[in-house]
Amino acid sequence: MDSSFVVVEKDLTMTDAAAASAAAATASSKAKAAEWDLTASISPHLDLHMMFPLLEYVDSLITADLVPYTHSDVAASRLALLRPTHMVDYAMDIYRELSGADAEIPKEMEAQKEEVFKKLEELRTGCVKFDELCRDDAERTKLIAAGQWNVQSLSSNPNL
Repeated sequence: MDSSFVVVEKDLTMTDAAAASAAAATASSKAKAAEWDLTASISPHLDLHMMFPLLEYVDSLITADLVPYTHSDVAASRLALLRPTHMVDYAMDIYRELSGADAEIPKEMEAQKEEVFKKLEELRTGCVKFDELCRDDAERTKLIAAGQWNVQSLSSNPNL
């Protein structure tokens, strides 16, 4: 038995009234989200590093078209927040995101990166003996057993 189906096509386009209603609902949602957006109010009171998750969230709201910001606004804010930190590579990535992948990195960022690596090397050099002690299981166990594995005892040890 041959069965055939009849496909009935419906016009799925919105009527002008429905389109206007949908646009009004979207505008209303966006206006409500913008009205309740506390980003500018709370950001001055947050630790600098807590701003990055907040900006990620704002980015997701931009994708959903719920806030009046743009992705470049958020990227520029991230870049401004990164300047005083040691997260130079991340700042360079954000700079390229804003300026284009082929953009030349500013000399000040390159200099900041060199300073960060120089400071990191100084810190590593200054902690070599402590690092070796931490890796020496026998010595560490001996100090723990003697009750000397604490800041006060280790600080008074001239060999560190």
